[in-house]
Amino acid sequence: MENIPEIVEAIRQPAEVLSQHPDDLGVKQALAKAINAATRALEQLLSVSTGSLEDVNLIIEWNEQVLSVVPEKHAFRATLLGDLSQAYYQRFSMPGSDGNVNDLNRAVQLAEEDVPATRPETEQRMLALANLNQMLQNRYDYTRDKQDINRAISVGEDAAERIPKDSRYTALILRRLAISRGKLFELTHNLDDAERALNTAEAAIKTAKSQGDVPSVVIGSNTLARILGRRFEQTANIEDLDRAVDVLTATVPLIPKNEINYVVGTSYLATLLGIRYEQQGDVDDLSASISYTKSVLQLISNDDTERPVQLFNLANRLVERAQYTGVLSDLDDAVDCGRQALRMVRANHPERTNWLRGLSQFLGIRFNMGSKHLQDIQQAIDLSREAAQVVDGDDMGMRAAVANVLSNLLKEKYDHYGEAADLDEAINIIREVIHGGLPESLPERVYLEFGLGDALHARFDHTGDVTDLQNSREAFQRAWESRAAPLTIRIDAAVRAADVAKEQLETHDSSDPSLLLQYWTEVSSDLDRALSLLHALSPRHMQNVNKQQMLKRFAGLGANAAAAALNAGKEASYALQQLELGRGVISGLVLDLRTDLSFLREEHSEWADDLSRLRSILDSGHSALLTTGSLESGSQARRRAEMDLENLLTKIRSEKGFERFLMPPTVEQLMEAADSDPAVVVNVSSFRCDAFIVDQHRIKLLGLPLLRLEDIQSYAKGLKDRPDSLSSVLEWLWSSAVHPVLNALGLDRPLPLDEDSWPHIWWIPVGPLNSLPLHAAGYHNKHSGETALDCVMSSYSSSLNSLLTGRRQKIPQYDSGPINALLVSMKSTPRRSPLQYAEPEVAMLQKLCPALNATPIRPVQDKVNVLEQLGTCDIFHFAGHGTSNSSDPSQSALLLRDWEKSPLTVEDLRNEKLQEKPPFLAYLSACSTGANEVLGLVDEGIHLGYACQLAGFRHVVGTLWTVSDPFCVNVARKFYETIKTEGKTDAAVHRGLHLALRELRDVQVGATTRGFSNGAIDVVIPDDEGEGMAIPGRENVDSNDDGNDGGRTAQSSGSRKGDGVDDEEPSMNSLWVPFVHFGV
Repeated sequence: MENIPEIVEAIRQPAEVLSQHPDDLGVKQALAKAINAATRALEQLLSVSTGSLEDVNLIIEWNEQVLSVVPEKHAFRATLLGDLSQAYYQRFSMPGSDGNVNDLNRAVQLAEEDVPATRPETEQRMLALANLNQMLQNRYDYTRDKQDINRAISVGEDAAERIPKDSRYTALILRRLAISRGKLFELTHNLDDAERALNTAEAAIKTAKSQGDVPSVVIGSNTLARILGRRFEQTANIEDLDRAVDVLTATVPLIPKNEINYVVGTSYLATLLGIRYEQQGDVDDLSASISYTKSVLQLISNDDTERPVQLFNLANRLVERAQYTGVLSDLDDAVDCGRQALRMVRANHPERTNWLRGLSQFLGIRFNMGSKHLQDIQQAIDLSREAAQVVDGDDMGMRAAVANVLSNLLKEKYDHYGEAADLDEAINIIREVIHGGLPESLPERVYLEFGLGDALHARFDHTGDVTDLQNSREAFQRAWESRAAPLTIRIDAAVRAADVAKEQLETHDSSDPSLLLQYWTEVSSDLDRALSLLHALSPRHMQNVNKQQMLKRFAGLGANAAAAALNAGKEASYALQQLELGRGVISGLVLDLRTDLSFLREEHSEWADDLSRLRSILDSGHSALLTTGSLESGSQARRRAEMDLENLLTKIRSEKGFERFLMPPTVEQLMEAADSDPAVVVNVSSFRCDAFIVDQHRIKLLGLPLLRLEDIQSYAKGLKDRPDSLSSVLEWLWSSAVHPVLNALGLDRPLPLDEDSWPHIWWIPVGPLNSLPLHAAGYHNKHSGETALDCVMSSYSSSLNSLLTGRRQKIPQYDSGPINALLVSMKSTPRRSPLQYAEPEVAMLQKLCPALNATPIRPVQDKVNVLEQLGTCDIFHFAGHGTSNSSDPSQSALLLRDWEKSPLTVEDLRNEKLQEKPPFLAYLSACSTGANEVLGLVDEGIHLGYACQLAGFRHVVGTLWTVSDPFCVNVARKFYETIKTEGKTDAAVHRGLHLALRELRDVQVGATTRGFSNGAIDVVIPDDEGEGMAIPGRENVDSNDDGNDGGRTAQSSGSRKGDGVDDEEPSMNSLWVPFVHFGV
């Protein structure tokens, strides 16, 4: 390696001579020779450098020595200035350095000197300006001195104006100017600055594309995505966020994985996906974000300055996953990642404040979710206080973020330990930041307002000070009004504001009608606001399981909005519309996608084709997307399809006759849903309970003062814990709900079984009432006719919209020709009790098939074959075990022989699309096929019965809970005999089930009152010749070794429940109750 002191001396001597004799050719040649030697020496040093701090120190030392002797106007000086500037910044940012700001200042000084050292209008001048722009940005990142970023923009604009459009450095100049403008936007929150930054980034990309410079296109796309992401954080315009994700998803794969830009792009893509998860709750985004971040961590070394950044990004996502899944080990990993990141950075690292805040938040969440260790909450508070002490006072966003975490932690500590001083401090911290000039548009403000409302409400609970209650409501309302906030926060804020208004009502004189009306109007307004965002919370592109998670937290919103509207004096029709908006959100989106397009096709065939194409993407199941590409590409396809669909719907609705195409039903359309039979929507809320009686001409409101939410919850729980309490439940249902409705309709007169014109009613229960049998309500043991079963035929629907949509579908003539009957009997199911009567039940139906003009099909009893045959059948009859999933109702299933590996779930059935040739009937003779045990989702109709309806079946017979194996045969026999006699019509279905239940009830109740302990009755099954053979009563039914009878209990052959849990056998006089009809 060259001897630098000798080289420096070799430069110094001719340089000094030239200062006196500038034209001496020999001296010039000597200088040139010495500078060439210096160039070789510096290049050689650079080539052998390992990037260590020692090597960088040596590079700076040698460059400084050479720079000190090179003449002021020599061309080599410009090169030295630029290289030395970058070396000083490299040393400043290295993990092993102390981050001396003098290095940063020296980097900027050298870059400033480099500009005049270059010739004007040359590419070297442009590169010097670009370097100065970068160094000013770097110093701004550290000092947040606005003068630096303004100067960086000025320098960048100067370069952009001067550089030729066809220069190979034009894209570089424009990109760095875009970054500068983006950073100014982050500081000022001025949308004009954001627009200028975006325009510049797009110009950089366009220039790079025109020159075929793919690497510059990729890097420019990273810049564009970052600016879009920053603008989204302020405006909450989801299109910016989606576009940023799309840009990076398209360009990141083009970057070689060993390049720094791959790490930068992938890292920011992970960040954006994490943000989108926070906004919309799509767990696919969260999974992709974690995956991308882990891939980045695998690519960078342990001492890379990017590593702590990625560790903290991963920590954030792990916390979110823990909150979604409840898996606490993710929280432990997040805390470890956060601590690791903080240990890796120096005390003056620009992200340290943010990471102190983040780690304190992780510890607080761990305390809240499970640990309850004082050490966690106290350490979290200490870290937040440290962050508050070092935060830059001019960085209002970070001040607000730190204050939000600290105040939440203090509130959490108060909730657990009851120290009022903690609560007072939390309130004071928030108020100090809000009143300290916090901009209204700052995204962090909404969290502070929500936290303030929560803390003030807690203090009201402690002190009873109504001023705190009023201030709490006002804070929640301000949080709602923030357009930049995530939808979940805004909905939460509106709901909380309504709750507080209701509490205010309770603290005032309730005898004042005007005051009552005022408060209920405010409650109604708040809940209507929340309801208006509910559908945006579950966009079409999101997988249904993710929609379920989002909607569970807002269960009952529609019911409360409707009840509040009534208390506020609003029309019953308006309240009913609000109730419909809040129920069946997921199924409503599915129905929209599967609506009959024949009318649209007649008028605009090209739009119908486009709509069919888009809904095929949006209505695809999760597994279908995974077969065509990565998880993220499938998600992208659905998002693009949703945007295209919204644009198409706007065009369709602009045409005459299509103004309300796929829009929520009007009041007139809701009445149309009643058709010839009334529909009764029974709303349940803690505010009040009512029945909306809907017929073709009016919507009548009937108050139900004897029906209360707490009673419904109590009876539903009691029925689950003690099945023998059913009689009292049915009698209470009759008195509190069903009899008042039937009386109002003039249908409370009992009718003989052979009555030709039985009235029919559609029940649409709301909330926890879904788990109770309205169709079976009454005093059955009195033989007085005071029962629903003696007065009307009953059917169920999940919503009026569902009823309306089903009736608008084309109705095939099921009696016009032969049909297929798909018959599945599961006498034996792996790891489940044998079902003695499943095969006789199906054999009975197979014998009836000729009379039904049906061809019986007995498929291989696995998921693939059954699903394949569903598309060709008109009747699907399943006799076997069913299981209801209490954590995720979309995973409730019919159990076939391969159920352990591949159960036939609600989700599978819902994903079937049979609307073009809708099958007539699905008869699910198994346990709980019409039940949903997840209270937060009872209004979503997520059960096996309704899944068959969504798949396209016109009618479904299902069950609310455990059913008895032998008696399933009798119900099915009577039902299909009615179909055989009356034809495959809508009326025959509900009449057939009604007659079957009435007959079974009459025999059972009669047997019970005659003194038979378990109400024994004859079970009719076909013999070998196909004739009916009676097995009289329980005492003659074959017994198992353990003495259990032939009923379908989970451990014997008694019940058709597939979860393997012991159930108390219902008393024999209630075995008819669980059977229900869903239809149109």
